[in-house]
Amino acid sequence: MKDITLVHPFVNIIPDIDKFFKVDNAVGVFDTIDGMNNRIKLFACDPSSLVDENDFKGGCLELFAEYLIKTGAEDNRIGIYDYEPNLDDDYGVDGFGIGENGNPATVQVKFRRGDYTLSANEDHLSNFLTSSIFDYHVSIEDDKNMLIITTGQKVDESSLEVMLKNKVRVLNRNDLRNMYDNRPEWWLRFYESVKSSRTKKDKVSRMVLRDHQQEAVDAVLQNGDKGKVLLPTGTGKTLIEAEIICQTIEKCKTAGELSPVIKINASRILLCFQLFNDMLPRFLFYGIEAKYINFNSGNFRDDHKFSKLMRKEGMNFRKIESTTSTKQLKKIYKKCQKENTPLIVFSTYHSAEKFAEGKLSIELTINDEAHNLVSNNFHRVASLPTKRNFFFTATEKITDTDDGYGMNNSTVFGKTPVYSKSAKELIVAGEMVAPALHIVRSSNKLSLDDDFEMMFESIAEAFFAHERQIKSLSYSASDIGAKILIVCRDQMALLEMFKTKAFKQFRLDNDDINVFALSSDFGIYNNGKYEQKQVTNIKKHHLLKDMKAMGNNAKALIFHVDMIGEGIDVPGITGTMPFRNCELVKFLQNLGRGTRLHPLDRKRFYAGEIEALSGSTHVNMDTCKWIKPFTWVIIPSYMVDTDGMESRFTNMIKQLRSEYGFIPQQHTVIDNQKGLSDEDEIDVVNAKLKAKKQQNSGIDGFDHEFEKVSAIEKIIFDMEVDEKVLSIRDSLRGMRDNSPD
Repeated sequence: MKDITLVHPFVNIIPDIDKFFKVDNAVGVFDTIDGMNNRIKLFACDPSSLVDENDFKGGCLELFAEYLIKTGAEDNRIGIYDYEPNLDDDYGVDGFGIGENGNPATVQVKFRRGDYTLSANEDHLSNFLTSSIFDYHVSIEDDKNMLIITTGQKVDESSLEVMLKNKVRVLNRNDLRNMYDNRPEWWLRFYESVKSSRTKKDKVSRMVLRDHQQEAVDAVLQNGDKGKVLLPTGTGKTLIEAEIICQTIEKCKTAGELSPVIKINASRILLCFQLFNDMLPRFLFYGIEAKYINFNSGNFRDDHKFSKLMRKEGMNFRKIESTTSTKQLKKIYKKCQKENTPLIVFSTYHSAEKFAEGKLSIELTINDEAHNLVSNNFHRVASLPTKRNFFFTATEKITDTDDGYGMNNSTVFGKTPVYSKSAKELIVAGEMVAPALHIVRSSNKLSLDDDFEMMFESIAEAFFAHERQIKSLSYSASDIGAKILIVCRDQMALLEMFKTKAFKQFRLDNDDINVFALSSDFGIYNNGKYEQKQVTNIKKHHLLKDMKAMGNNAKALIFHVDMIGEGIDVPGITGTMPFRNCELVKFLQNLGRGTRLHPLDRKRFYAGEIEALSGSTHVNMDTCKWIKPFTWVIIPSYMVDTDGMESRFTNMIKQLRSEYGFIPQQHTVIDNQKGLSDEDEIDVVNAKLKAKKQQNSGIDGFDHEFEKVSAIEKIIFDMEVDEKVLSIRDSLRGMRDNSPD
C-alpha cells in the first residue's frame, strides 16, 4: 500500500518525527494504542517543547484519526469516505467526509486518559452535535454519520442518550486497541505517511525591494527614532515595514540583544491577520525564528498555512498566541528571553494601551494606517514608550494647531516625513496605475434615493460598461476580469439592494460573476452563501481568502460599507464605485484597492519587458502593452445628497496623477472623534431606517461617460450595449412594471 497523504497541520508542527515515532522494538516504531498515548504524553509535557501541551495532544491524535479514517473507510466501524480534517474554525467538528449512505458525516477527536469517562457538558460534546447539523448539514435522522474517536474509556451513557440523541457513534480506547494493536505494518506505514506528507525544506527567493522601497527602508534605519513614511496605497508599505523589522532584529542580534520586542500596531483585527500573513515570508527568509503574539480579541486559525511556510524554511513551528492578558504576555516574553528568541507582536490600536501595561521594553514600533491615531481614542497610542516609533500612511490627518492630535504635531510624529513619494512619481515609475474617470448619469436627469431596484440596476449596467472598457484597452483581454469594489451609501442600502428582484435576476443570469458583500449589520455574502450571523473576524478573514483566490480573469462585484477599504488587500480590483461622498482618507483607501499593478504587468515590468506609462491619460493605446493600464473610478452622479461629489473626486484624481510631490492631507477637526471600530459601527441600521420603503425614482436608464485615454478632452462613451445587457435591462424593467408593489 502506498503512503497516504496527510494534510492535518500537525504533520508540519510536530518538531521531530523520528524522535517521536521511533522506539527500541522489533518494528522500530511504537505499534500499540497505549504505546502511542505514552509517547504523546511524554512529548507534550516536555518543558522544552515549542508546542503547547494540549495542542500537542489534540493535534497528534487528530493526525492519527486522519490516517485511520483514510486507511479504514471500508470498515463499518468507521464508514467515512473522502475525509478532510477541519482546517478552519473548530466549533466541535475536527473533520468531515461522506458516510456510507452518501450523506455528510463528521468526526470529533478527544485525547483523554485511559480511565476517563467523557460527558456532554464537561467535554463539550453537544457542540459536536450542533455544529454537525447546522454547519456541516448532517441529517439528524442519520445515526451513523457522527463519530467520536477518543483515547478515553467511554462516553457517559446519559450523554449519548439525552444530549447526543443516540445519533453519535464512539470509538473508545478499547475499540482502538482491538482494531490497531499488533498490526506492526500499519504503524510503520503511518510513520512513513507522516514523514512523506511533511513539507520539504525549499528556501524560496526573497522578493527584491523596488527603488522606492529600499529608499524608505534606508531612510527609516538611518534617521533618528521617530518619523512618518508617506506612500500611496498599493505601493508596498507592508514589505517596507517587514524589511525594517528584519534589519532591526539583525542589528540587535549583532549587538548581543537576542530577544528584542517588535510591535506592529494596526487599525483592525482583520488587518493584524493580513499583516502577519504578508510579513511572515520575509521574516522566514531572514531565518528569524521568533515568537508571535496577536494582542487583540481575535484568534489566528491558519496553523496549516503557517506551519507549511515555516517547514519550507527548515524551521520549527511556533504557535501564534492570541491574548490580551499582560500576565500571559510577560510569561511568553520570559520564555523568549530564556530561548534567546525575538518577540513580534501584532496589536490593534484598541489594545495598544493594554499592551503597554505589561511594561516590556520595545525596540521598534510600526504604526500601520497611522492616520487612525488622530482621534480622541487613539492619540495616546502614538506616544506610548518605545525606543523607535514610525508611522505609515497614504494620507496625513492634520489639525489646526501643531501641538494637537494631528500628524503635524512634530513632537509626536517627527518634524518632517522621513520618506515620502507622491502618486504621480510612483505612477511614472511604473509602481502603480493611474486612475481614470467613468461618470454614470441618469438618462432623464432624475436623482435616486431609496429606489434600491434601480440602484442595483445602475451597478449592474456600470459593470458591463466597465467590462467593455477594460477589455478594449487591455493588451491581453483574456488575462483581465472586471472587478468592481462598491462602497455602499450605508448598511441599509446594502441590505435592501440584495433583496431586490434586480439582484436576484442578475445572479440567475450571470453565474460567472462572483458576488461578495461584507458589513456588520448585513453579514457576509460569499457567492450565493449568505450568513447573517455575527460577523466574526475569522469569518471576514475567510471571505477575504476566497476573494484573493480569484484568478486574474475572474469577474466580481464586491460590496462593502467600511470594512474592506482601509488597509485590506483585495487583489485584482479594476474599478471603484463610491456611493457616498466619503472623507478624503476613505476615498483614497478605496481607490488604492484598484491602483495595484496587474500581477502579469508587474512581472513583465520588473523583467524589463514593458515600459512604464506616462502617468496621465495621454497614452497611445495602439502601442500600450499593459494588461491593466488604468484603474477606473466610477462615479454615480445620480444620487441625492452627493452635491459636489463628482467635481470633488474628479479634481482629486487629476491632482494625484498630475502633480509631482502632491501628498494628500485631510484637515481634521477633533470633535469627540473616536477611533476606528472593529465592529464597523459607522452606520448601524436602526428600526426607523429599516422601515423605509422601496421608492420608484422614475429613472429610465443610464448614460456612461468615460475619460478618453488618448487625448485630454472627455468623450461620451458611445455605448453600443450588447444583447446581454439589453435583455437584462428589459427583463428588469418588465419585472418592475409588473410588480404588484
